[in-house]
Parts: sequence; structure tokens; C-alpha cells
Amino acid sequence: STNKTLVIGVVHFICHHLKEIKMTSTSEPKSDFSKDSMSTKIGGRNVQPAFPVVDEAPPTSLEVTFDASLKIFTSEHVPLEPTEGIKRRERVLNRMGSLCRDWIKSVCVKRGLPLNVINSAGGQLFTSGSYRLGVHEPGADIDTILVAPNTCTRQDFFGTLPVDESQPDQANLRDPSSLAERIREHPDVTNFVPVEGAAVPILTFDWEGVNIDLLFARLNSASVPSDFDIDNDTVLDGVDSATEKSLNGPRVTNLIAALVSGKPERYQTFLKVVRCVRKWAKNRGLYSNKMGYWGGVNINIAVALCVQLYPNASPASLLRKFFLVFKTWRWPNPIMLTKPHDAGYGLQVWSPQAHNARQVAPMITP
Repeated sequence: STNKTLVIGVVHFICHHLKEIKMTSTSEPKSDFSKDSMSTKIGGRNVQPAFPVVDEAPPTSLEVTFDASLKIFTSEHVPLEPTEGIKRRERVLNRMGSLCRDWIKSVCVKRGLPLNVINSAGGQLFTSGSYRLGVHEPGADIDTILVAPNTCTRQDFFGTLPVDESQPDQANLRDPSSLAERIREHPDVTNFVPVEGAAVPILTFDWEGVNIDLLFARLNSASVPSDFDIDNDTVLDGVDSATEKSLNGPRVTNLIAALVSGKPERYQTFLKVVRCVRKWAKNRGLYSNKMGYWGGVNINIAVALCVQLYPNASPASLLRKFFLVFKTWRWPNPIMLTKPHDAGYGLQVWSPQAHNARQVAPMITP
């Protein structure tokens, strides 16, 4: 089968290259390349990697040859989203953004707010996960988050109406002015499912055949302007738990992208290896947070860590190092891209003293 061929191909590729190149020890960095050289600035703060660079050596001629082999392999087994599909996704997001901003204005009008407040309310639609990174996997869903001013509530978002228990047929009634109902009634939307009772409430639906997961974040602010910086820690001031978790998606994704974007070729190497590992994991039945395996964000973080350790590695070399690094990882030492950061707003921050005893394979979001 195609899946079996892919699995055998990836394993053969890795095993062959393991024989050709000797891995540099991760315990003794071989150069003076410091963490500072891989640091980045985002949201107004400087961020440094949690671990020092292991090897900054550029690709050898042999590794370049392996890259050519990997390119042939991935072109056949790890296809990219066609241009038509990419344009459709962009079109869907643009239309969603317009609908969301119109809804925010309607809520302000319903509240009887002054015209200047209505016009400045704004609202922004952000993406996170693999779509935001540019993985461009065919048929993948898009994780989105609507960041709205404090005028809008989660009740306005979902529009759930009080139900008369004597009339069970009213259980699914929603306020027609809610965003959930506006999306559900849109002619291009199908498979609409609201999940209001989850720890992170979500709307999931297909828009023109593109699967969308939409989260809601309510800021402690009267407006969300077009130049709103979601990466600045001040956005966390005064938000509830659901909003904090929703904001975490794009904030983590943006930081991952920033940490591996020192050079254009480095970022492309990151994307190529992410695509290969995702494909490998899915074909081995090892891709699913719900089933206890790594999901998209886990693979993104793991590959980003390898980029930090080997910032100049070629795609083929980094793919090999990915499997070597995590084959020998000493659990429960956590995988992390940066040291845990306390923004100072009373939110939970991971610490080994509080969590290590009950976590066997921790991976800390940056």
C-alpha cells in the first residue's frame, strides 16, 4: 500500500543516513555559538532558547546529496496544498474576518454605545498551528481565534438561549444575532458544531469545504485595533481562563515561528522537516493528542528544538537528527524552546517542582 511504502521509505532514508554521518554529541557543544545568537524579540520582550546550540556547522557535500534524495521522496509522498486550495483558504479567512467584525459592531449597537466607540471596536481574526506556520498540508483544518473587545461576551458569541425544560425541542435554539448563528446560517457553511461546554469553547464547521476551528477571546479592553499586538503580554491582563487558553494558540505559534526564522533557508528547513515528521507519524498511526500521541503543535515544538540545536543543518540532516534526539531524550526532562515565562498576571506557569512528579513526557509551550 501507499502508506506502507511511505513508512518503509522514511525508515530506509533515516537508517541509510545514520550509517553515513556521525552524530555530534548533544552533551558537549563543539563551538562558541551561544544561545544569544538564536534569541529573538517578540511582543516587546527578548526571548532566548532554553538549550545552547550543539552544532552550527553548515551542510557537507554529502548532506546536500541527501537533500536531493529527500526532495524527490517528499515530492511524491508529501505533497503541498495546490495554489487553488491556498487561495480558497485565504478567501474563506477574509470573509470570516469581515463577518466577525460586522458582528462585533452589531453587539456594540445593541448595547447602545456611541458611534465613535462602535467604529473603534475593531476585532481581529488570528490563525495558529500549522496553517499559520505555512506547512500547507492538503486538506488540513485551520485553527482560528477571534479576539474581541470586552463589549462582546461568550454568551453573545454562542447565543445560547434559556431553555424551558418542558419544551425539549428548544434545546438547540440560539439568538439569531449571535456569531454562532450567523455562521451556521451562512450559505457556504456546513457541518456546523458548537462545543460551548469545553474547557476552551469552540465552533467547528466547514466553510467552502475548508474545516475551521474557531475560538473566542474576550479582552479586557474596549477595542481591538488593526495594529493589535497579540504577542505582547499585556493582552493577558484581566482575561479569564478560557480566553487565556485561546490566546495561547497564536501566541505559541508566533513564538515558534520567530525562534526558527533567523534565516529564510532555516525556516524552510523547519517546514520541510515538519511536513515529513507529520506524514510519518500519521502513516504510523502515531499522530493524535486525543489518543495520547503527539499532535501538530507537539511536532512543531519538537522540530523547532532541533533547529535550535542544529541551526544550519540541511533538511535531510535535521530529519535524521530529529529521530536521534528524541530516541535518546532523557524523560521526564521536559522539551522546551524557552525557559518558562511568568508574565506577572497570576496565570499558571509550569515548574518542575510542581509538575514533574506526575508527568512522564512533558512538553512545555513557549
